[in-house]
Amino acid sequence: MSGLNWTQVSSLNEWDSNRLEKVRELILETTGEAYEIDRLQDLPLNEEFGRWVLTDGKRDRGILWVMRLSKQSARVLAFSVANELQGNGIGAEGWRRFAMAAKTVGIRTVQLEVRQDNEAAIGMYHRRGLRPRGRIVGFYRGHDGWLMRGPLLVEAASQ
Repeated sequence: MSGLNWTQVSSLNEWDSNRLEKVRELILETTGEAYEIDRLQDLPLNEEFGRWVLTDGKRDRGILWVMRLSKQSARVLAFSVANELQGNGIGAEGWRRFAMAAKTVGIRTVQLEVRQDNEAAIGMYHRRGLRPRGRIVGFYRGHDGWLMRGPLLVEAASQ
């Protein structure tokens, strides 16, 4: 994992098609969600806290993309970490960096959607105060999802 860092990046409109295609493949591999490249470029990512990439400087290995919903609320649009890197705190570090940046501009609550069978992600979100608020039927190519919402916590809460 050495050399990998979560960094804030420029607008996706400035990315070349090869980089966008690799991230599209990462999202598909890790979440089952299929995006068209032009759809990725149109995501309303917040420039202050919503464009994070896990990279070694040559290859993107994760993303955490977030939009502002209101003055105090944000929505995670995409959060993916390469399968072989999951389970060792890399996602938690990305969340910590996003949360610290978002809190500095007044974000207090966050929401996201997650597949119901993604127990590791649900556990991570739960430790950070998010709770299921609604079921999303068939949202993930035949898989149901949860709408989760809660306070924006930088660190995991003790449970």
